[in-house]
Amino acid sequence: MLWLADAVCATAGKVSTVEMSKYKIAMAKKNFAESGLAGYITQIEGDAGDVLNRTENAAIDIVFLDSERSEYVGWWPDLKRILRRGGLLIVDNATSHAEEIAHFIKTIQEDGDFVTSLVPIGNGEFLATREK
Repeated sequence: MLWLADAVCATAGKVSTVEMSKYKIAMAKKNFAESGLAGYITQIEGDAGDVLNRTENAAIDIVFLDSERSEYVGWWPDLKRILRRGGLLIVDNATSHAEEIAHFIKTIQEDGDFVTSLVPIGNGEFLATREK
């Protein structure tokens, strides 16, 4: 699952989810409806890499990655391009699957435009904020 959020705190903010699994799309749709949030969330069925590639420069405030971890490094140029200054990238399973995302984490940590932090709660969340 990939979540893209634009101006989340503003009243006009919107959240898009990208998912390929029809089962997970149906499950999420039901959960969004039950929570009363369905009107604020757009579900996109498709490949996250394709969606990232089509997203405008500096258009996104928050990206939440809980997807195919082997794809993250290849997505990095688009992830960086679409995040606004002050934008936040959240990578799920950062401690439970640390070996699988180690190269991706290192790539971000070596990028001078980002400040990073690891939150070792649950399966772990890696956070990267775009400063430049």
